[in-house]
Amino acid sequence: LSDVPLIEGLEATKKTASEINEAVESGKITQREVEEAREAYRPQAAEGAMLYFLLTKLCVIDHMYQYSLDSFLTFFEKSVHKAPAKDDLHERVTSLRDSLRMCIFTWVSRGLFERHKLIFLAQLTFNLMKRGTIG
Repeated sequence: LSDVPLIEGLEATKKTASEINEAVESGKITQREVEEAREAYRPQAAEGAMLYFLLTKLCVIDHMYQYSLDSFLTFFEKSVHKAPAKDDLHERVTSLRDSLRMCIFTWVSRGLFERHKLIFLAQLTFNLMKRGTIG
């Protein structure tokens, strides 16, 4: 009991261990919040993936229809900025999804021949029906 440096070292270690435990608990709370947010935005991500892969398949109709991931991401970001802000998270995700759908449809339709616009619209509609979004 007379070894003062040893006792001080043990107290410092004990204090550090409690700080680490607090940080771990805080990290678990943050991890749960991130997982909840990720799950909330999952429908938006799934819709974006569906739209992108729909665009990549347009080259089957005509070889001129080549869309890059970089150009898709540019319009994805534009749709995020155009989407009206909502307080409710579910409404925000719906707003983002609708904005993305409209932005991509408008962008792609501008570059399609008239005879291919109906094919693109039908493919989009069938994909949305398959996902249960419409119909």
